Amino acid sequence: MNSNSQRLPTIVPSTSLVASLYVLEFSALITAIAIYKKGEKLLLTFLATPAGWVLVVAVFALVTLSFLILLQLRNGPASWAKQFTAHLVLNLCSVALMLATAEVLIRVFTVSTAAGPMFANTLLLPRSWESVAAHSRAILAKASAQGSYLVYDHELGWTIGPSRHSKDSLPELQKLYSQNDSRYPSTYADDMYLSSVEGIRSPRVGMVFANVPARRRIAIVGDSFTFGLEVSYEKTWGHQLELALGLEYQVMNFGVDGYGVDQAYLRYRRDVLSWHPDIVILGVIEDDFRRTMGVYGFLTFPGGLPFPKPRFVVRDYGLAPLNLPLPDPEFIFTRQFITDLPFIEYDRSFQSAEWQWHSYFHAHSIRFLLSRFPRWPVSRPNIADEAMKSVNGEIFRSFLALARAQGSTPIVVYFPGRSDFVSPQSRWKGVAREVLQAYGIPFLDMTSCVSQVSPVERFAVVHYSAATNAVIAGCLRNVIREALRR
Repeated sequence: MNSNSQRLPTIVPSTSLVASLYVLEFSALITAIAIYKKGEKLLLTFLATPAGWVLVVAVFALVTLSFLILLQLRNGPASWAKQFTAHLVLNLCSVALMLATAEVLIRVFTVSTAAGPMFANTLLLPRSWESVAAHSRAILAKASAQGSYLVYDHELGWTIGPSRHSKDSLPELQKLYSQNDSRYPSTYADDMYLSSVEGIRSPRVGMVFANVPARRRIAIVGDSFTFGLEVSYEKTWGHQLELALGLEYQVMNFGVDGYGVDQAYLRYRRDVLSWHPDIVILGVIEDDFRRTMGVYGFLTFPGGLPFPKPRFVVRDYGLAPLNLPLPDPEFIFTRQFITDLPFIEYDRSFQSAEWQWHSYFHAHSIRFLLSRFPRWPVSRPNIADEAMKSVNGEIFRSFLALARAQGSTPIVVYFPGRSDFVSPQSRWKGVAREVLQAYGIPFLDMTSCVSQVSPVERFAVVHYSAATNAVIAGCLRNVIREALRR
């Protein structure tokens, strides 16, 4: 037999064929991810989104390349089919090697966090209720034995404990933001935050604000930007405002880390009214409006607070509390399933799909991809954007009406975060300003004021630096004096 007839056909590498196969497989992957991300969203609605555009391009590339390859297989010489088969085998082997390498790397570099396993700043789904409940029970047990700056409250969800040192507090109850930033929680260890006997931020532990004489009293309520997180009491805008106004003024800081608009309003209604302040300032940031739609702190801040939080709804007769008084944390974390929690369907951060296990999650690479590009959230009327806007709008109206009825001058202040300065031309597209304008709520926008501070000095880590706090106090001083002259 002629030895040449037994010789295998020579494989001539084809760059275009190799590239076509990789692009084909990549297009198939993108198509699958986009279809998964679509979820229950209507196709036409989904196609109008950036993810929908990606799906269209991926499907077009997938169909076009498949057609071209099949056309060449049909019309090309017999040797081309053998060449294609050889390239396909080599391609599949290389893809399998890449997938195996990715799987190993993801498994090796995945870290355990309070919220669950995380890789590349992405929480790997599905979330485990068993793990969350166990972690939260451990925090509560430690807090009960050791104490904490933030404590459970049956009406507010959490609040500042009376006469507390932050150095004695549990970092798990404080680290609401920048959980991977080692600089952030150190402020608690440094005992930067102290509280009075009334449970508000103070320069000394056990200080009694009622014993401080003041002819003019100003109360400030809000979240961590009002509280003054990441700076000492003396450098907060509240205290700087007090110094700028003069000795006859007293500024009492009722701000609490992590509060939504609803909690700030309830804090005012319960803890501030009896002080009869001349002026009450409600400070808000963009994220406060999302927090208002939460029912559980561990969902609003994944890996953070093991407390429930109040939730309002809008009924035919107006604003109404949904879940007051709040359930005890011990009750929450003894439930067998997360779906057993009261009013869980009213929590905007709850999506049942995030807690469901599927067999394909055994592959960490698939878990990472589906977590990085999660399914479009299922829309529910009680958590929709319109519900968020109406609930927050009615809370502001109630706040203004109550403050005026009590003889106080209410002032709403908007504090810009880092995102407000990333794209200044689109800063008016946020929910906060939209709600305040739609409901006719007069407010002061501090964006121009904060812009006076250079970008590198504007923020400490997440919150305002001492320099920014001082500038805000200066911007508010004349507003306060004008309000008191009316």
